[in-house]
Amino acid sequence: MLDRLSPRLVGYRVKAAREGKGWTQEQLTAAMGINDRQTLSDIEKGKRLVKPDELVLLSDVLDRDVEFFLDPFAVTGEAQFNWRAAPEIDEASLDAFELKAGQWIGLLRWLRASENQQGPLKHSLRLTAQSSFEDAQARAESLVQALELGDVPAERLIERVERGLDIPVLFVDTVQTEEGESISGATCHLQDLGVILINRNEPESRRFYDLAHELFHALTWDAMQPDHRESNSVEDRSRGKRIEQLANNFAAALLMPTASLDRLIDRRRIDDAAHLAEIAAQLRVAPAALAWRLFNLRWITEPTRQALLSERQRLSRSATPKRFSPVFVAMLHRAIDHGRLSARKAAKAMGMSLTQLVDLFAEHSLAAPYEL
Repeated sequence: MLDRLSPRLVGYRVKAAREGKGWTQEQLTAAMGINDRQTLSDIEKGKRLVKPDELVLLSDVLDRDVEFFLDPFAVTGEAQFNWRAAPEIDEASLDAFELKAGQWIGLLRWLRASENQQGPLKHSLRLTAQSSFEDAQARAESLVQALELGDVPAERLIERVERGLDIPVLFVDTVQTEEGESISGATCHLQDLGVILINRNEPESRRFYDLAHELFHALTWDAMQPDHRESNSVEDRSRGKRIEQLANNFAAALLMPTASLDRLIDRRRIDDAAHLAEIAAQLRVAPAALAWRLFNLRWITEPTRQALLSERQRLSRSATPKRFSPVFVAMLHRAIDHGRLSARKAAKAMGMSLTQLVDLFAEHSLAAPYEL
């Protein structure tokens, strides 16, 4: 099994298990009876294979099952999540969903590695928790230009985030209470990969806002790691921690850059709430989000802000996104079709039956690569 698993992934898990135990490299080196710390450093960086007897020893001293180091799809203990969830979602439900999401992300990472996908260098926003809200907005506007998002950034955002920034975006069905409260989305941070999860059943404007918000966390994780959980309540956003306020300012400027607002809004109608609501629909944002953005830019007065807040959301322009993503499902299909992954293992990792996996492929207009 060791020869079939990437030394890089084994190394990540050794490091995650060591850090989870609170040990330094020196402490683990001593516990394993290794002569020098460089050997362990090479193992953690994937430069040196772990020998079978070393694996057994690592399992013993780090209190982890051998399977923790060998499961090709596992991210438990290694992945870090930031969830945007309604306060009504209990911790047990969130933890259970995190385990399920971890399997999807672990499978995604394995698929990328099996196709030797090499992403570009990680993009950095060069922001810290001490940065101003204006700094966050400026970085967002610069990113709009760098990714060539155009006048309506939401239209190209998903494709440019995935291809230009190498951050996969997965649209998923999440936990939901009987009252309709749910998990809106998440950022998953791995040493070699960032992934954004979005609740595909939320309104279009909220999906794009959550994507922009989570993108901020994906691009600033090392500089300012967010909490494991944050509220997705609109009322809680203004009272959130500074990191979340920075993320909100970044998201607003990314989806509603000043250049776009300048071109789309008829300044003669700047106090016309109905006109502004139409612009919000064109930008794929909620009237409340545009009201907040324009008021902070000092383009509108308080009465206009209140009037825009009262405007109803216009009809969505797009259907509910297909599950996961076309790129992810296509890679999964190729892996099964080319014999790199069995259909049963794929279904297990996805948390589906073989029939449900066929349905997923059909949803993406792909013929089943196996017979039931």
